Amino acid sequence: MPSSAPDTGFVFAATGAGFTALATAAAQSLRAVSPAHPIDLFTDQPCDDPVFDQVHQVDRQWHRPKFEALRRSRFSKTICLDADIIAVADISDIFQVLDRFDIAAAHERRRNTKGAMRPLTRPLPNAFPQINSGLIGVRRSDQIIQLLDNVERTMVEGEFNRDQFVIRELLFDSDLRLAILPPEYNLMAVRQIEAQGSKFTAPRILHLPRLHDHFRKNSKRLTDPSAIIGPDS
Repeated sequence: MPSSAPDTGFVFAATGAGFTALATAAAQSLRAVSPAHPIDLFTDQPCDDPVFDQVHQVDRQWHRPKFEALRRSRFSKTICLDADIIAVADISDIFQVLDRFDIAAAHERRRNTKGAMRPLTRPLPNAFPQINSGLIGVRRSDQIIQLLDNVERTMVEGEFNRDQFVIRELLFDSDLRLAILPPEYNLMAVRQIEAQGSKFTAPRILHLPRLHDHFRKNSKRLTDPSAIIGPDS
């Protein structure tokens, strides 16, 4: 990286017109709550939306461009987010966590599923579950670049369409310092918001796979998050 590169920033990675449009909408919500940091996009599509500070063309067109985006990021500390998120509060304090840790992410919440229990080469302790890769923060180092390279290579060679079980084992076998973020930084169990009171922390990132149903399952496009999390009152 050039010495003039920003220290911190966000990146989105998306291939295909549908996911690139979704990443643009996600970036707009992020810009509204975390305006002080640059936001870059890695994509295979043309994009000139001003929400992005820089747009980079990806080298590999596949379903997990996030690992290339994290490797190629121009920031020394990068937070990479999936396209199917809505940012509702500032998350830039994750960069402070990355001052002390190599990688930061929230746990996968849906751990009683085949995907969450899937091993790569061997069973691992239940006390070290998968992290959810929809939001990952990393501090650039040779060890982090090697981890990202190994995850992508393992997925390509194994023809895997999921990444979290791969990340889990490679992290377990590494010396990298992992910081676990609270669930509100990558909230998928959004229905619980309706039952929470003031003693619970408010969500910061809503991670909503239903946001891409309109171009993957030919359903009605979701434009209002209240359709999932419920009305205010």
